Amino acid sequence: TAFNNDPAFGCGMHDFAGSGVVHMTGGITALIAAKVLGPRIGRFHDADGNLLPEPHSFPPHSVALQVLGTFILWFGWYGFNPGS
Repeated sequence: TAFNNDPAFGCGMHDFAGSGVVHMTGGITALIAAKVLGPRIGRFHDADGNLLPEPHSFPPHSVALQVLGTFILWFGWYGFNPGS
């Protein structure tokens, strides 16, 4: 904390807003979720569960949906940051 004589074990870092904890929690949660969900069905194994000789390629994603997602994140970022 800011009131400790040896802040953050001597490294001199003060995380006043708690962003380190927030981002670490989100990263660990995403890592656990990715491990639980696993790869896409049909990516590395066929319908019978046999390993494919090489990973299956998926068609490209929709560019329109990528742009829409970017604008949604951008709008949310601008909505969150001025308020915090």
